[in-house]
Amino acid sequence: MGNSRQGKTDNWFQQNPRKTLVLVVLVFLVVLGLGTERLLGFLNHRRGIVLEAETERRYIKLREQRPLRQMRLQFPKNHLPYTDNVFTKTYKIDIDENGFIKPSKKYADPDLSIVFLGGSTTECMFVDEENRFPYVVGAILEQETGKKINAYNGGLSGNNSLHAIDLLVNKVIPLKPRVVVFMENINDLSTLLYEKTYWNKNNVRAPIETLVKSKLVGKLLKEMLIPNINEAWRNFAKTIFPHEEDEFAQARGKKLTVDQAGLAREFAMNLQIFIDICRDRGITPVLMTQANRIKDDPDPVVAAYIGRYGQDTGISYRDFKELYDLFNDTIRAVGRKNGVLVIDLAREVPPDKEHLYDMVHFNDAGSRYAAKIIAARLKSLVE
Repeated sequence: MGNSRQGKTDNWFQQNPRKTLVLVVLVFLVVLGLGTERLLGFLNHRRGIVLEAETERRYIKLREQRPLRQMRLQFPKNHLPYTDNVFTKTYKIDIDENGFIKPSKKYADPDLSIVFLGGSTTECMFVDEENRFPYVVGAILEQETGKKINAYNGGLSGNNSLHAIDLLVNKVIPLKPRVVVFMENINDLSTLLYEKTYWNKNNVRAPIETLVKSKLVGKLLKEMLIPNINEAWRNFAKTIFPHEEDEFAQARGKKLTVDQAGLAREFAMNLQIFIDICRDRGITPVLMTQANRIKDDPDPVVAAYIGRYGQDTGISYRDFKELYDLFNDTIRAVGRKNGVLVIDLAREVPPDKEHLYDMVHFNDAGSRYAAKIIAARLKSLVE
């Protein structure tokens, strides 16, 4: 009598009864768990209970360079209309473990440390590594005083004075620097001009960030699993679909009502907080005005930049210059009031293309020029 199963092949489940049982149990447990979660969630909501895990978390955003990141950047093509300098090379930017631009912590046991805080004008992204003024200042002072000096560059594009206060409290104070040098103007001006307050909901400049779980998971997966593909795609997309990043896009097309005194007062209060925190912690605060090419008679590069961003807001070149000068004057006034050293780069750095590649950013020559001025003024504080 022939075998009725002859010629038949058992499927995987029949060949692996124990694994099949385990799989069935696991599926059952997953379904049971999800069902139980839904049921408990329904019951809790009926009782007016919302659990912590169901809400979005909010964090104070530490706007710093990402620690240990290494970048090789070319000058952005969409900014070429606003510069008259020539950029043909790639710029090296390496970040240390504490989010400062290298070279920074040269010595494990320095005689003293100096920290520079500010935005892109302190960051000096499109300046050669050895010419960025925070580094050059430290090198000059070392040579002239014979002391071992760590000079930290804590600049980041877009940072304003509120971000500087956050950085000061959360990562600069532990370094126990002797001096903290702060330079800002245009980022505070633009934030207050377009957002009306430092405590805004701007995706880039908001001091508080809400963690959206779905976006966070996607971002983490891309950064953990395919960081190189992700970066290559971003660069490719920028090349194929070039666009000008505009963090204040939501405010464009609206006529702005400007309260000059109110804007200056907000800026002055943050400068005062910065000074008070430094002094309470035994740190010498130093303020710097921002060098610029915003002259009475604008050159084509500066006129094009301000015209591009002022044409739909009702802000003329003259209006902008008045506001910008007011913010530099505010730095001087707060410094005088508190007996704080103010290094007046706005008056001491020539306002031309030989020193600044656009409206406010140093080129290599300008950065080294500023470094000599800064070092000369800081020398008495570090001897």
